[in-house]
Amino acid sequence: MTAYQALVNLSVPRKADPGKETDLVLTGETVDLDDDLAALFLPPRRVPAVIRPVRESGDPLPVLLPRQLSGVAINQRTGRRIGMPTPPEGARPDPPGSSQVTVLEPPEAHEPQPGSETAGQPVPPEVDAEDIPPRRAPRQAPPPRRG
Repeated sequence: MTAYQALVNLSVPRKADPGKETDLVLTGETVDLDDDLAALFLPPRRVPAVIRPVRESGDPLPVLLPRQLSGVAINQRTGRRIGMPTPPEGARPDPPGSSQVTVLEPPEAHEPQPGSETAGQPVPPEVDAEDIPPRRAPRQAPPPRRG
């Protein structure tokens, strides 16, 4: 068993656990791992390495961004990287001028600013609420019949 320092939060599987439970190791903590278990967290299985030997723990922790850690591994059968697509072999390059970058302003830049809709127009006088007259007289019920 060798002591390692975790560079990111890790789920370390418990040995010979039938429930396949894991232990949480937080960034900067040390953990004792055997060679087989440590190989799960070191290259070529993980690029970049997410653990380092304790003898290097005096150095500051490197900053690892999530995009560096998501899905990057080496397939043991083929030896190729997993999770980072590359152009297919024999692919032609894009012809010159076929792609361009267009920078657009955010949609908020095209919205009217407060007060600009009425700029240059006369201000209407303040009008209090008015009653709206009915369109027609309400319908009256016919007189009751006698008889």
